[in-house]
Amino acid sequence: MQRIATSLAVFAVVAALSATASAQAPGIVPGKAIGSLELGQDLGPIIGTLGPLHSEDDLPGGSFRGYYWPLKRIGVIIDRETKKVVALAISYDDGYQTPKGVTAGTEMDVVRSTYGQEESVDSHQEDDTLVYDKLGVAFVVDKSGALGGRVSVIFVFGEGQYHDIFQGQ
Repeated sequence: MQRIATSLAVFAVVAALSATASAQAPGIVPGKAIGSLELGQDLGPIIGTLGPLHSEDDLPGGSFRGYYWPLKRIGVIIDRETKKVVALAISYDDGYQTPKGVTAGTEMDVVRSTYGQEESVDSHQEDDTLVYDKLGVAFVVDKSGALGGRVSVIFVFGEGQYHDIFQGQ
């Protein structure tokens, strides 16, 4: 009887610690933010926070520019005219999760059972992007490799803005 009580107590402590760790994981808020980075922010303070840029590229269409910090696994897309953030990305980092618990590494079937059927899919040679445009979130699912069938990148953007930002991607 003592062993059962001890096992239950240990289980309760582990469950509480797990819940605390999950609650402290940086958040991905569809249509709003990834961690402390928010849509609508100016680029300057983000560079101040994340450090020197590793790379920057214009997106097709010329209206948007992407910036990426690979060691931090964070990408930022800005409107070239306003210099405001219009989209954010977190890649290969399971330390960030959506309010529904989706992280990098989540299986595609779990994404679909959690968020429902995606509104569209952008298919590429190496991955498919499940787009939930009305929510402001998209999940890139690798087709092969270590993360085959699992999320590798999560994008956050303004609700209904996916195709405006990622046209031709």
